[in-house]
Amino acid sequence: MIHFINSFDEIQEHPNSRVVLIDHSLQSERAVIDRIEKALDAPYEKDNWDGFWDAITDLSWLDCSSVVLVNKSLPKLRGWDMKVYLEQLYDASVEWESRVGNKAFCVYFLLDDKAKVDFFLPGKFAQPEVKHKRSPATHIGDLFEITLPGDRKRYMQFVIVDSSQLGAWGVRVFKKEYAIEEKPSNEDIVKDSVDFYCNTRAIGQGVLYGLWTYYGKSADLGNLNAMVFRTFDREIPGLNPQRWRVWKASQEAQYYQVLPRKYLHSDYGGMCSPIHLMDRIVLGRWFPVANVYDDYKGASMVRRLLGKERIPEHLAPKMRPNATKKSINK
Repeated sequence: MIHFINSFDEIQEHPNSRVVLIDHSLQSERAVIDRIEKALDAPYEKDNWDGFWDAITDLSWLDCSSVVLVNKSLPKLRGWDMKVYLEQLYDASVEWESRVGNKAFCVYFLLDDKAKVDFFLPGKFAQPEVKHKRSPATHIGDLFEITLPGDRKRYMQFVIVDSSQLGAWGVRVFKKEYAIEEKPSNEDIVKDSVDFYCNTRAIGQGVLYGLWTYYGKSADLGNLNAMVFRTFDREIPGLNPQRWRVWKASQEAQYYQVLPRKYLHSDYGGMCSPIHLMDRIVLGRWFPVANVYDDYKGASMVRRLLGKERIPEHLAPKMRPNATKKSINK
């Protein structure tokens, strides 16, 4: 079970327990795993998060009735490692809670750290009053460095405010990976080919919580007409319940019942959280399960030839006033 406390005096009594203390002195995946394995006398050693998961979900070698993991402060982990650490603690606590009559697995965080925990585990907890720090300002042209597992890194750039998607901030993520010690120039970064485009509203939150860091600025924003997005609506009253919306950034959207093949490789246009964006960068997919964005194979040739993929003009929703009049097909 996960607990948020104001001070360590609020920690409940756990008789016959094994206690693990975590703090900001742990600055790497290896350091966190070592602390867990030593505190729990784990009978095996693994140098990755799989070993961490095995250690906190097995515990068969311990004769105690509970394990109490106290985050005196959050460890100083890179963005992706922090995400994995917190996700595994949460998943393990849920799994142990379902094991009736078995050991208890309790995790404590200070309430001061709740905003950060919520950021990495969105929607998992109720929302008591917490103090949120102000995110740093970001501007069009800003470049950000993203640290990846395996001491690699990539870059992204804030390039447009997309009026066709609720004023979202459009970013482009570059393909090339660099060694962690490399220091590429801004010019070299923006010359790279683009892996994908994405809409978000929280670039500054990603900086605040360490998913990426500000690197520099470039006036070269690339080809904004290459930013083509798609979303899939499942419930549209009066229409076929399956519908695609396709648009170029800040341009008029088009609507289709079957996605035309020329848009098969357009990008997911939903409003992405920083965590969702980080997942796409590291995993290469928008969603871990089969879905219409990563796995959609396109319209059948028969339906395309008959023209049945296009929603009738008079049935398509009207364009918002702040969108431009340029057509995506031009």
